[in-house]
Amino acid sequence: MANQETLLTMKGIVKRFPGTLALDQVDLDIRPGEVHVLLGENGAGKSTLVKIIAGVYTKDGGEMTFDGRPVDFRHVREAQDAGISIIHQELNLLPERSIAQNIYVGREPTKKGLPGVVDLKTMVENSRRLMDSLGLDLDPNTLVKKLSIAQQQMVEVVKALSNKIKLLIMDEPTSSLTKREIDKLFEIIARLKGEGISIIYISHRMDEIKRVGDRVTIMRDGQYIDTLDAKTMDMDEAIAKMVGRKIENL
Repeated sequence: MANQETLLTMKGIVKRFPGTLALDQVDLDIRPGEVHVLLGENGAGKSTLVKIIAGVYTKDGGEMTFDGRPVDFRHVREAQDAGISIIHQELNLLPERSIAQNIYVGREPTKKGLPGVVDLKTMVENSRRLMDSLGLDLDPNTLVKKLSIAQQQMVEVVKALSNKIKLLIMDEPTSSLTKREIDKLFEIIARLKGEGISIIYISHRMDEIKRVGDRVTIMRDGQYIDTLDAKTMDMDEAIAKMVGRKIENL
């Protein structure tokens, strides 16, 4: 593993479920401001690994450090407080609430001197400012159920940013997007990188990896296989490492 400044370091991570060793001595390191792609077939352990980072699961073995200190997140809130957010494939929004209400759900700003009274004006203004920073032309008062899947995904990104994140995890973010929507998502990823935010990006789409990634970590059967430079790696070699054999007819 590279001996450079790292935001996140995982060594020898183990995760067991009844009857299954889901992660077996997995290593990973994430540098500040990089897009790090996790590549592997279904069941390789990618989602389990990122759920440990995000506090959804607890690890059964190994060490993890984040932003220079040892961590062992026991809850999603602990990871969020440290500066880590995850956007799951199944978007986690409240359709009957507005964009602004979704962004600040559970931590709504309150009016000065009036604890418990939500300051709607501040919430809307803050939401608008965050969306403007990403070039999103959406009205914070719009109900989420009126948004497209792509727009809902952008709201998830804004929601994460409102937490002052250092690391954003995106699990198959383009699976239900059009080419134009993917282009917009990649624009936003470039902006986040420019602000020094690191991104872990899970994808099966080989064409996206060189376009969006800086480095690629390959996993197979719950194990760490290799980390490659996304721009210079040989795609056939990467696929062979991913499936455990050379593929003659891709």
